[in-house]
Amino acid sequence: MLSWETMATVPRKFDEVTVHIQRLAYGGRGVGRVNGFVVFVPDTAPGDVARVRLLKVKRSYGEGEVVAIESPSPLRTTPPCPFFGPCGGCTWQHISYETQIQVKESIVRESLEHIGGLKDLPILPIIPAPDPWGYRNKMEFTFHHEGPIGLHIRGAFDRVVDVDRCLIQSPLMNAILQEVREFVQMWKLPGYNPRSHVGFLRHLVIREGRQTGEALVVLVTSPGEFPKAQDLASTLMARHPEIKGVLRGVNPAVADAVQLSEVEVLAGRPFIYERLAGLTFKIRPETFFQTNTAQAERLVEVVTDLCELQGQEMVVDLYCGVGTFSLALARKASRVFGVEISPEAVEAARENARLNEIANAEFLAGDARTGLVALVARTGSPDVLVLDPPRSGAGRRVVRAIAMARPRRVVYVSCNPTTLASDLKLLVPMGYTIRAVQPLDLFPQTYHVECVVALDRG
Repeated sequence: MLSWETMATVPRKFDEVTVHIQRLAYGGRGVGRVNGFVVFVPDTAPGDVARVRLLKVKRSYGEGEVVAIESPSPLRTTPPCPFFGPCGGCTWQHISYETQIQVKESIVRESLEHIGGLKDLPILPIIPAPDPWGYRNKMEFTFHHEGPIGLHIRGAFDRVVDVDRCLIQSPLMNAILQEVREFVQMWKLPGYNPRSHVGFLRHLVIREGRQTGEALVVLVTSPGEFPKAQDLASTLMARHPEIKGVLRGVNPAVADAVQLSEVEVLAGRPFIYERLAGLTFKIRPETFFQTNTAQAERLVEVVTDLCELQGQEMVVDLYCGVGTFSLALARKASRVFGVEISPEAVEAARENARLNEIANAEFLAGDARTGLVALVARTGSPDVLVLDPPRSGAGRRVVRAIAMARPRRVVYVSCNPTTLASDLKLLVPMGYTIRAVQPLDLFPQTYHVECVVALDRG
């Protein structure tokens, strides 16, 4: 908390101040101080001296925008993408990849120490991505009512950067994007206006199986007749034999999100295959699957290694999705139970188990907390419990249920170090000790970082 003396020097909204950027915080913004007053600034790098206009001033911190970089940090690099800045797809192209992974490792440590109150942690060196470019196997582009197709401008749900090529997706996905762009422009198909809720074309979703070479294209529209749909599907399939299906998804909601009430196959089949960790998975339009296939392989390896299975264990996989961890662990355990709230994901997990001829994995539909409680009542305490919750974390009730289940080992997979820290702060006092913390970079050019933590009871 600022002292009364310091508060007298706190800058005001719209003031311009010089800020020395000391570090990068989770969320991507630089952090500096003005007379002890903390200021968060996007598009900066550690070591920058920036002229900053304050857009928000609170009692203990402020937020601003860069007016000018008065003295650039040596950590800065020239962004290779011409759309970097306004485009919301990336946040850190202006700093080198080596700096990105160092910062992410620091963010994991700082989050666990400052939010979780956890000290002297066994944090292993972060596992970098083998290629920080062209890594994404799924992209969602937005059609705009004024013509462009691209990615949202940062912080703006109703504006789009007209992107004709994205450097974090593959050449095939860029070719599909360009093909769709040209077709839509030629036939003047109307885009959707998220303010007036008028218009037809809403999103273009491209999914790619990096290990199989297969691609799936989904055109998300409002309800109604889709003119030239078959022509577009035929054109895409003819020009790109890697495309195994072109689909139309209907979104009747006003919200600007990919929510499908129905899916129509325009050409091909409604799924692609992907291989991961020696397993084959079916990927449909709304299937959750890690967007960086190469690093997802490493993630499965890390989780498997930290489980330390000997072959006789019973494993529970909370938030199991389509069975990515469950099926990999089933090859080394006696029995695996996956719990997932989405019935569609549970059915997909069962299908993937059959596809891979895995008989010792059972998948249950239910909330993580109640599903775990019911499962333990039926089977007893698991030897190992794996959880991979959403970005919001597991939360107090699920953490309490985990502690009551009394697994010998817990392996927590997280895509958000701040909620991970909050959950560990609850779990450690319930009788668990952190044995290993392994950060991984699944999302180069962004501030996001994956982390796996192994804890033992007693």
